[in-house]
Amino acid sequence: MNVKEVISSGLLESYVLGTTSAVENDFVHDLCKKDPSLIKEIELIEEALIKYSSQTNNEINIEIKHKIEEKLFSVTNHETPNEASVIQLKDQTKIIRLYKLGIAASVVFITTTVFYILSLQDKLNKTTDKLAQTTTSKINAEEELLTQQASLIILTSKLDILSDPKVKTIALKGMNSLESKSALVHWNPTSEDVYFNSLSLPASPTNKQYQLWAIVDGKPVDAGIIELNSDSTFQKMKAIKNAQAFAVTIEKVGGSVAPTMETMCLLGNV
Repeated sequence: MNVKEVISSGLLESYVLGTTSAVENDFVHDLCKKDPSLIKEIELIEEALIKYSSQTNNEINIEIKHKIEEKLFSVTNHETPNEASVIQLKDQTKIIRLYKLGIAASVVFITTTVFYILSLQDKLNKTTDKLAQTTTSKINAEEELLTQQASLIILTSKLDILSDPKVKTIALKGMNSLESKSALVHWNPTSEDVYFNSLSLPASPTNKQYQLWAIVDGKPVDAGIIELNSDSTFQKMKAIKNAQAFAVTIEKVGGSVAPTMETMCLLGNV
């Protein structure tokens, strides 16, 4: 590569800016020794940079200005770059490389950190979901257990009532509109407790309700409205004393003070 090619290649500009490698620095130094005209070219480039810097900045950095002046002074005296300047250029190159490596390392660190945080977040979300599922399953299991316990308590209570030797079970036979149906009444004459077992009793007509009556001394006594709900198969009714029979009629919603004989649908003697 001749002098013209070196000048046109932009190598000298890079040299002045301190962005050349150590090999390129040595190459420029060797060319300056062989052809002193390159030193003048370097001076021109440095002057141009200083002029450009003065136009674009309010005030040039004093430290940079001194370094440029020192370099200009040494080149003006046609002194070849000494070992100290070569070392300085090499150090600058190392600093630039270290700076670039530092940026690359920072990017790698940030990227790794982001992926690590995302990984932790994903694990946390999965753990939270599993915990929520476990909690939901536990709540469902507890609710199911409570339901079963409640059912067991009710069943035990029914068994206690039915197993009591004092309790009488009266079969009510269907008649009129419920001729094919039946029901049971469990009555304890001692405690006067009455329980109605609807068995297969169908839903009452619209705006109507079933009402239980006890026949006491030949007269009907209100024993309560029959509620056909989920536990209507064993409903506690009003207390009754000295009953001779039980009957069911179909009355208006809320019941009646006296039975409607035409709507009587169940009847059974004690």
